[in-house]
Amino acid sequence: MRETWITRDGTEMELRPIQDSDGNLLVPFVKHLSFGTRYFRYGRGNFELQEQDIQRVCHPDPERCVHLLVLMPTTANQAVVGSGRILFEAGAKNCELEMTVTDTWQRRGVGQHLLEALIETARCKGQTQMWARMLATNRTMIAFLGRRGFLVSDYGDGIALKIARLTL
Repeated sequence: MRETWITRDGTEMELRPIQDSDGNLLVPFVKHLSFGTRYFRYGRGNFELQEQDIQRVCHPDPERCVHLLVLMPTTANQAVVGSGRILFEAGAKNCELEMTVTDTWQRRGVGQHLLEALIETARCKGQTQMWARMLATNRTMIAFLGRRGFLVSDYGDGIALKIARLTL
């Protein structure tokens, strides 16, 4: 899957699968996320990608994972503004969703475009359900997924985590 589109403000974006050489784009992407965005996505506001993380993320096993990036052209090269992946459970027909959009591009259609591409990819791979875990305090993500039709409920015994599920 590879496509380009124009955002509402006229910016050209590219959506494509992650490549082996994207480590040099992922490091600044994560580094420039706000403390809050890193906290909600990675569980630590001071999270930084390590070399082993980069190698693992940039070389996904296609039987277990699809990872898509949203890139924006810059004067020097390209910058990652969104990253999303679906992780397939062995022997099951459901997948876990993980995604992040830079603070600057949140609420501007990038996340919606990325999510739709991930949902379509999951359907093409024969998945019947997509789910995502998130902190109960991540109200922005809960609302975003709820608008797309995900059903959100408490995860496990406590109220600290939520799970959102979408039948594909």
